Amino acid sequence: MAAATSVLSSVFSFALLMSGTSAIALAADAQDEHSQSGRKPSVAPRHNGHSKPVPTSHKQPSAKSESVTVLGHAHQADGGALGTRRLLDTPFSIKVVTAAELQERQVKSLARVFSQDASVISNGDTYSFNAYSVTVRGVPLDDYNGYKINGTPFFMTTVELPLESFEAVQLLKGASGFMYGFNAPGGIIDFQTKKPTDARTFSFDAGYSSGAVGSQHIDTGGRLFRNDIVGYRLNLTHENGETYNGSYVTRFSGSLSTDVRLAHNLLWTADAIYQDRQVRGGVQDFFIDDPSAYGSNRLPDAISGHKNLTASPASMFTSHTLFVSTGLHWDITRNWTARIDYSHSMDYRRYRGEWMSLQDQGGNYDTYMSTNPGSWAQYDQVQAILEGKFRTGFIRHDFTMGAAWQGLSKYLPYDSDYVNIGGQNLYSPITSRSYSGSWDTATYRNYRSDQVGLFGSDTLTFDKHWSLLAGIRFTDFHQLTWTSAGTKTALRTTPLTPTAALMFHPWKDTTIYASYVQALENGGTVGDTYKNARETLPPIRSDQVEVGAKIARQTWDLTGALYRITRGAQYANADNVYVSNGTVTYQGAELSGHVDLPFGVTLTDSLGAEGGKYSKADASVKGNKIEGIPLFQNVFQLTDRIPGVPGLSATAEVHYTASMWGDSSNSFHVPSYTLLNLRASYRTSIGRHKVTLRAELDNATNLHYWGFLASDYFFVGTPRAVFLNARFDL
Repeated sequence: MAAATSVLSSVFSFALLMSGTSAIALAADAQDEHSQSGRKPSVAPRHNGHSKPVPTSHKQPSAKSESVTVLGHAHQADGGALGTRRLLDTPFSIKVVTAAELQERQVKSLARVFSQDASVISNGDTYSFNAYSVTVRGVPLDDYNGYKINGTPFFMTTVELPLESFEAVQLLKGASGFMYGFNAPGGIIDFQTKKPTDARTFSFDAGYSSGAVGSQHIDTGGRLFRNDIVGYRLNLTHENGETYNGSYVTRFSGSLSTDVRLAHNLLWTADAIYQDRQVRGGVQDFFIDDPSAYGSNRLPDAISGHKNLTASPASMFTSHTLFVSTGLHWDITRNWTARIDYSHSMDYRRYRGEWMSLQDQGGNYDTYMSTNPGSWAQYDQVQAILEGKFRTGFIRHDFTMGAAWQGLSKYLPYDSDYVNIGGQNLYSPITSRSYSGSWDTATYRNYRSDQVGLFGSDTLTFDKHWSLLAGIRFTDFHQLTWTSAGTKTALRTTPLTPTAALMFHPWKDTTIYASYVQALENGGTVGDTYKNARETLPPIRSDQVEVGAKIARQTWDLTGALYRITRGAQYANADNVYVSNGTVTYQGAELSGHVDLPFGVTLTDSLGAEGGKYSKADASVKGNKIEGIPLFQNVFQLTDRIPGVPGLSATAEVHYTASMWGDSSNSFHVPSYTLLNLRASYRTSIGRHKVTLRAELDNATNLHYWGFLASDYFFVGTPRAVFLNARFDL
């Protein structure tokens, strides 16, 4: 009840804030939309125990720019304790997807944001419990610390954020303990909100997607009052309709970003995001509870993702998400800046979800109804950072130092159900099943963590060719966990997590680097179906070595990296106890790039080869390959601005994913698959207003395939899906 009251109070305050701005925003003047599609600008734990059931500046860019950046070396990366710098000057592998590219591909789910990067695997689709979940370099991102909004933490479990509200989504691959504190070595995803624009803008777009989901979105911004002292950016989104698998989605979201120029060198900022999202019907995932009883090393033939597998009309998933932040950004001198930021977020969820226990290769399975009458989490952070440049003799220093505190509280219901509601078969019509279980229950605090971090880094540039990065972070981490009976367990650790990197710049548009990063991550909470359910595991250490190169030219670019990650192992042992024991090793190679050819043709390719094994662990898994890691992935794109038809472009994309082990005991494979996606866009004008029409056909061949979620878990792949959108700039 306290969670619901807190959420409603926060929503009411946010609604008042937005309503006062909406009237101003709707009067915004017209702006044009650039049409540089496909061309690169000039370069100057998920919970680890699985439950079966661009710095702000005083001058902001105009929203009218909608150029599509392929790899984005010209962009700046926000690296937490590393500070802010060009991607080309960052000794780590980073992928940035801009709002323009999200619009071009009509992306509305995290599963599709990084689908063109061969080191990333989506672990669910947008209409399931695991919509938010991705694996990077074979490692699932950390629910507790792996997702950020404007660099501040957000507890991501089961949440699908409103992508219409973000200017860019940045993926920092690999271990990042120095930059952000505790985190899994897969990486960090940072959602960067749209900021106020210097020119007044107003755009409206409407979309349609399979089976009959409609969406509407307004994006407006500008500056107000004398000397343009106040800036605003407002985004409102609505989506509802029947999905391709027979469920029904309803979503409302709004975001507001404001700033006030308190002085010529002092900026106050504030951001707020709220979203209500409900999916009625639909199923979650399949799992194999006992691989030996299953009796086969192959999954059943995959079925169409169009099939409605929902057995109970009670199935649903509802989430409410709130994020607010504020900060002061001070340009002290030409070479020194300081900022202090505070953020607060809450997410609240209720669900009755169907999980399917696969019994045999013939497609027979039992459906389990798992319920969550209401769980919620609250996250707060305060962070202060000082960045500066100075010289000591011939050495130039790019220096960053700061301090941060963050606190996370999680609340779980006292009671929940996990009930077998009856058998089904993949290839037969679904039999309706009834469910009438307990629903209303109180919650208790299951988890509390506090982190205090002190950090500093210095990039020493010796000449135009050589530079050295060194940094260290001290973290005081305190964790408390409670059982539903009130038993409390405490853990405290105070690690030092270093990083170091050597960079060589043979030319000003090229960087070759070698880096080392150490990190710790939360152990996570064990899922309800294990013997040690809801136990919180101790932190896990990881070490990463990476060697890479980045080249950014006017008409082509290339990025490559070799990496090796050593990490503490977590898995279910033979007694069905989820343990943290032993060591796993990941290693792989990534290569991606693009080239602009004559006649408006652009080729883009991303490929990854990786593998991993349990180096030290229980005898049941020692020496086994790590599950969920395809040996090879490749994403190839061909884009053409159609000759003779100004404003028209078309893209064909082929995505190949090799087979992978489906569980830690290496008893079965998830088969390989190849997807073909097609899209086109047409830019024109009606009067003085720019209009953009877009169409996309994903999985054009309607391939039936299985997707990997986690050890023993997999899901029905997304079927052929149509996306249509029309955007008007007024």
